[in-house]
Amino acid sequence: MRTHAIPTNTACAPVVLLLLLATACSTAPEQAAEETPPTSAHNVRLTPEQRTNAGVATSTMERRSLGVLLPVQGVIEVPPQNLVSVSAPLGGYLRSTDLLPGMEVQQGQALALLEDARFIQLQQDYLVAQGRVDLLRLDFERQKALNASKTTSDKVFQEVSTELNTQTVTLRALAEQLRLIGIDPAKLTADNISRSVALRSPIHGWVSSVKVNIGRYVQPTDVLFELVDPKDIHLALTVFEKDLPKVREGQEVHARPTAHPQDEYEAEVILVGRSLDSDRSTVVHCHFTKAPRDLVPGMAMSATLESRTDSVWCVPEGAVVRTGEGQAVFIANADSSYTLVPVTTGAQEYGFLELLEPPAELRGRPVVVEGAYTLLSVLMNSGEEE
Repeated sequence: MRTHAIPTNTACAPVVLLLLLATACSTAPEQAAEETPPTSAHNVRLTPEQRTNAGVATSTMERRSLGVLLPVQGVIEVPPQNLVSVSAPLGGYLRSTDLLPGMEVQQGQALALLEDARFIQLQQDYLVAQGRVDLLRLDFERQKALNASKTTSDKVFQEVSTELNTQTVTLRALAEQLRLIGIDPAKLTADNISRSVALRSPIHGWVSSVKVNIGRYVQPTDVLFELVDPKDIHLALTVFEKDLPKVREGQEVHARPTAHPQDEYEAEVILVGRSLDSDRSTVVHCHFTKAPRDLVPGMAMSATLESRTDSVWCVPEGAVVRTGEGQAVFIANADSSYTLVPVTTGAQEYGFLELLEPPAELRGRPVVVEGAYTLLSVLMNSGEEE
């Protein structure tokens, strides 16, 4: 019996091995792709351990009313009724004054001492007129009694009555002139006639300027001193036409001197201008909540006007991250991944940011409010590895 050996083709072995290896290499990536979902440039996935360490927390957008701060520039001003120009009503020679710009003065305080011969003449005329009125009153009472008994004629009584009225008018006019220069007619006697009068402050405030020197003769129209009443010192802000809809009376204002920005003063809008200047701006007048003692007219101020928005979509500040392309938030997906969505923010207040025209994919979706920057770091690192 003849035995035949099965021929072996040793040349085919390398070919079979190569085919097997190629098949194995082609199926391995496909299996790996089925196990791991594809990752986009704006999608990130954390392991449960990473999610715990990052402290990721989510919430949804909500509608709130936020405060909008409008930055403006202004200057300290004094309304006309609080800027007082002091003059000598009857003129005279300035004999003394110790006022300097910036000094505080009280109402009724003597600002200067004036002298003039007319002061003496005015006091003399008043005392003489007063004596004549006293005499005419006695004569009037006597003529009245005589006329009642028909001892004198009605004409004599009428003449005395008319003269008394005339001298009474003269006396009252002279009394008002004395009050005008600061002399009380009720206290004037022949023993205290004076050639000088004191010019007194009509308000409590501080001296803005001194426009006269000792020895000078001043006319009634000359301004000797300018005083400022600090009770109504106010802030005048320049607001441009495009920002006027954001300004209203009663609005809260935070003001700071340009030279001392660390000092802040609270104020309130009391009047909004109704006309525009050539640069399309108007003046908004603000009243300080507390009268500032260290602010003077002309001082430059920087201020912010605070206004409320209508109800807007908001997220906590911690939800918004900054990327190279702008601002964005992460939303949580059902498969435990997170997607980066670009957003544009607006007003900011009390830890919330307004979202301007929020993308549709944010409506009702959980937004990452804590751990957002950790997600951004993981996303950027995964991008660098790729």
